[in-house]
Amino acid sequence: MAARKKFWTYENKLTTMFFFVIGIVFFDRLIINYLMPFIQEDLNLNNADIGLLAAAVSLTWALGSIVGGRLSDKVKSKRIYLVVLIVAFSVASFFQGFVGTFMMLLSLRLLMGAFEGPIVPVTQSVLAMESSERRRGFNLGFTMNTANGLFGSILAPLVIVAIATAFDWRTAFFFTVLPGLVIALFVFKIMREPKLVSEEETAGEAKPKPKGQLLEVLKNRNIILSIVMFSGFMVYLISFQVFGPVYLVGMKGFSPTTMSYIMAAFGLGTAVWGFVVPLISDRIGRKPAAIGFGFLSVLAPLSVLVIDNPVVMAPTIFLLAAGMGAGGLAMSVIPAESVSPLMAGLAVGLPVGIGEIIGGFLNPMITGALADQFGLPIALIVSSGGALVATLIALFLKETAPSRVKAAANKAVVANG
Repeated sequence: MAARKKFWTYENKLTTMFFFVIGIVFFDRLIINYLMPFIQEDLNLNNADIGLLAAAVSLTWALGSIVGGRLSDKVKSKRIYLVVLIVAFSVASFFQGFVGTFMMLLSLRLLMGAFEGPIVPVTQSVLAMESSERRRGFNLGFTMNTANGLFGSILAPLVIVAIATAFDWRTAFFFTVLPGLVIALFVFKIMREPKLVSEEETAGEAKPKPKGQLLEVLKNRNIILSIVMFSGFMVYLISFQVFGPVYLVGMKGFSPTTMSYIMAAFGLGTAVWGFVVPLISDRIGRKPAAIGFGFLSVLAPLSVLVIDNPVVMAPTIFLLAAGMGAGGLAMSVIPAESVSPLMAGLAVGLPVGIGEIIGGFLNPMITGALADQFGLPIALIVSSGGALVATLIALFLKETAPSRVKAAANKAVVANG
């Protein structure tokens, strides 16, 4: 009993709870992709409509990440702020089941993006404050990357398509409100205000507080580098996820089922490596982990171009998906460790928001046009290029892992001693 009580610390409770929060966010965001064959027929949507729905949620998600992340640094209660956001996007997702026109669905997707966008900077910045130094990378990677891969890429297609097949696509949307409201209740009951915020607020006038203004955050070199890195990883990820399936079926000649297994291998790899890579970075440092594992992302799209045997391709993609763990470092771990806790929400929101605009909003349109002009392989080359840019930028990072920073400081003391 004592061991169980020791394990169930507040840090572990918060990590587990935020794992489900992030998981539900990506579950709700991505299920429309799996329901689109049902929705397209009912609402008479063309391919342009489908693309606009995806771009719309990316745009408001991006704006929500930046503005909402900044707001999270200012609100008196991050707990209440997070609860309101969870309830709001859950209700918006529920009402998608009532839509009768494209414009109604588009409006709700815009709302969902605005409410879901701030969730990542809020949860990741709070968890960075509450995590022990030796587990910060693991906690942030597990709640973000693993939850995203498990809920968005594995559970969502299985659960939602089963509901839509047994009932209809509207019922699938109605279902989404239940987990959202349940996790909102847990957040309300369990979450406390971040300890570092409370400590700084009670410090009085002992030292001036960082104002957390945009320009103040952008003065930090790691923030600029993280923005460019995560934008590169988003170009890599979205190009691969959008055009990879089309390439596998249309040009490799794989069946849709075989294609789904290969893409599921990528999703499983994202889920597994999403916490393993940050855990490794807790030991060896953020910079070497971002460089080493980031290079694997460069190879993932290229492997699809050169490997013809799906039995070989699937495990290869699973292994090369380890590069997504480096994307998680750029998105939240490095930005959160590079600034004061009072600016962490904005610091995380900037890479997420700008990465969404570049990788999720602009990239599919530009890459799609290039694919129409030069053929589908160019989309996978663009994907690989995005990962290459991110990996090269990682060479200029300033190390932030607490273990490595302390080791460097101790070494300097000995050298000067």
